[in-house]
Amino acid sequence: MTREDLELIREIVLHGGAKYTAGNIDRSKYQRLVDLGWLSPLVMNKTDIAYETTKAGEVAAS
Repeated sequence: MTREDLELIREIVLHGGAKYTAGNIDRSKYQRLVDLGWLSPLVMNKTDIAYETTKAGEVAAS
């Protein structure tokens, strides 16, 4: 866990607890949060992924 991970999960929680990513982008920062158990990914199609915070992510953000 890095300071950047904490800042990102706090930002996501502050803005409603979800993040939608579209297109061919680098999602490594979100994947780190998935690996920590803080985000849950939902693949929408080949290029879009929606992420939702988990209970653990909400706790980490507080």
